[in-house]
Order: sequence, then C-alpha cells, then structure tokens
Amino acid sequence: MYTSSELHRLVREHRPGWTLAQLFYTDRDIFEVEVERFLGPQWMVAGHVSEIPNHGDYFVFEALGASVIVVRAADGEIHALHNVCRHRGAKICEQPSGRASLLRCRYHGWSYRLDGQIAAWRHMPEHLNKSEHALRRCGVSIFEGLILVSLMPEKAPDPAVMLQHVRPYWSRYELAKTRTAAIRHYRLQGNWKLGIENNLECYHCLPSHPEYTTTNAFVRADEQTSETVVESFAAYRQSWEERMRAAGTLTGRSEMITTGGQPCRAGTWPLAPGKLTGSRDGQGVAPLLGRVGGYDESVTTGCIGFLSYMGAMCDHAVQVNYLPQSVDVTLVVLRWLVRADAVEGRDYDADNLCWLWDETTRQDKSIIELNAAGVGSRGYVPGPYSNLESMTQDFVDRYLKLMSEPA
Repeated sequence: MYTSSELHRLVREHRPGWTLAQLFYTDRDIFEVEVERFLGPQWMVAGHVSEIPNHGDYFVFEALGASVIVVRAADGEIHALHNVCRHRGAKICEQPSGRASLLRCRYHGWSYRLDGQIAAWRHMPEHLNKSEHALRRCGVSIFEGLILVSLMPEKAPDPAVMLQHVRPYWSRYELAKTRTAAIRHYRLQGNWKLGIENNLECYHCLPSHPEYTTTNAFVRADEQTSETVVESFAAYRQSWEERMRAAGTLTGRSEMITTGGQPCRAGTWPLAPGKLTGSRDGQGVAPLLGRVGGYDESVTTGCIGFLSYMGAMCDHAVQVNYLPQSVDVTLVVLRWLVRADAVEGRDYDADNLCWLWDETTRQDKSIIELNAAGVGSRGYVPGPYSNLESMTQDFVDRYLKLMSEPA
C-alpha cells in the first residue's frame, strides 16, 4: 500500500500541463485511495425514476467495488441499499432489475423489507437486535428525475447546494417528466481517468468522430480548419445567441463550482446550422421535451462530479456514467431519455434515437483502450496537453488537489 509520503511525492513531481504519471493509471493501491478520498462520497447518477415506477421495483447499480439495490418502497420513497446480506455477506439481488415485496437472501433465507430493515431470520441468538442488522444504506437524492447515489453519504456534499447553480440550465427540459427509452453498456478496458480525460476534450473529435463533428460545428471552428469555417461559425453563433436570448433561454457555460470536493457545471451552445438534434439526418427523433417550444439547434451538457454527465437536445437527453469497476476496467453506461408519454414505434425509433451517441461511444471505447494499452506499457512517459485540452488539464489539476489532501 502506498504511504502518504509516497503519494505526496507522486503528486509533487507532476509537471503542470502534462498527463499523469503511469502509476496513477495502473496502480491498484492508488485506485483504492481514490475511492476512499473522493469517489466513494461523490454523488453518481444511478438511474432515472422512470426505471422503478412502482412499489417493489428495483435495479442493481454497481460501481467502485460496490453493488447497490435501488428500490421503490410502498410509500414511494426510493432507497439505496448495499446488496450484501448482513448475515454472512451473500449478494441478495442476483438479477440486474426486477420487482420484489421482500429482499430475500437465498443462502440462509434472511429477508429484508424494502427500506432495508430485517423482516425475518431464523435461529438467531435472542440477545441480537434486528434493528442493528439492517442492510447498510447509501445516500439517495433526486435531481430532475435522476436518482443520485453516494456510497459514503456521511462524507457527501449537500446535493441541493451542489446543484443549485446548474438547475436553471436543465429546467426547461423537465427531465423529471421523461422516461428511460434505452440503456446500453460498454465495457472499457482502461482506467476511469483515461475515459474522463477523453470525455472532456474534443482534440480527438476531428480524426475520431466524423458523425459527432458533422453534428457539432464548433469542432472544425476550434480546429481552425480554414478561415472561412471560423468566420462562418462565429456569425452563426452570434445569430443563434440572439435567437436564444429573444426566447429567454439561458446560454453559455456556468462556473465549475466544487462543493465538498465534487465539481458541477452545465452549459448550452449551438449544434451545427440546420441540425435540429443529434440524428443521422439532423432532423427530430422524438417529441419535444418539457417547455421546449421548438427546435432551436441547441445542446445542453453538464457534469455531476467526475463520473456522471448529461446532454440534452430539444427532443431527447443522454445520461452518461463512467463507473470504475477496478483500476483497469470501467463500465460506461448510457441511458436515453424521451418524453414520458412518447411511444416507441410511433413517436420514436430506438436505433435512430441512440445512433449518434452509440457510434461516438464505440469510437471512444476503441481509442481509450488504445490509450490504455500504451499508458500501461514500459515506454510510457507523461506528455503535454494541447491548447484544445484545457478542460482535461483542469480535471487533472482538480484530481491531484484531492489526492494531495489529508486522508
């Protein structure tokens, strides 16, 4: 196990503006420090309320070495409970989702109510108190219909305070009135930070993401592929801003505000001229969300901590999680949200809805795993970030600050 002094040495030796030392991406002990220091307390998006609409509905959320049952009780309250029997530690829910009146461990038959309290056990010593052996609880909070979970709620920031500055960017979409239309999983062979670093920069977009680049005009403008492209995008963005202001829609980026070690940000900017949403032909794929009165060629994105991200266009939203399973395996989970009353086959086609971000995520998986293979090899040394990787560099700076704080 790394000592505090050894970890501080690695942090101290980091060269600002450069990628991290190899051990930050490959060492199991450092991964455990990350979980204990800041990942465990951080709020992560576990799902959407539409995924457990009824009493007894549950799904299992797995991240950071934990398995968590997210379940709706009879009173409508949502609980997040460690999926570990308090007898001898067997997993309780074996299926990724389902419905149950009781949570029952099939090893020795202990059963639990949906709030985690023991319902029944057999042949236990009389002096034991059932209330002291309830399932261990995680923190739960609801934001715009998204179910947030913290594995260490005693160390977690106040979610209401943490999210108050980004709420205005999301309010017009009324995401609490949407439902999950699709969920897809991508198993990434690489450290979670490589996924986040890639997610926060578009330096790779022009060579790696042709579909995303076509949908988002800023990519070629930032790359300065020609003077005409830069001037054309500037003029388009100015006219777009004027239209959005006239409609009373908030644009631009919020501050990146950190609350209890967890950063949050949101922002709205234009797609490409004529692109109504993220689809093959740029045309609409689902009914308009919330209070969106018409297609305005906009996209809103944001983060909730290091691991959970959101994107919304006028007619659908995409929620993305980077869930570390171990030091070198990350599960990337995407969920697509549509208006709650939208009907598949009538109002939207699932493949068309998922197309852009499914293509982009598959491409990302390929290049991140290419990155991970090189970072894990003997020849790796840190390299310098480009001028188009400022958000990635900011992430690394925030990460190192958290890793240097007292345990």
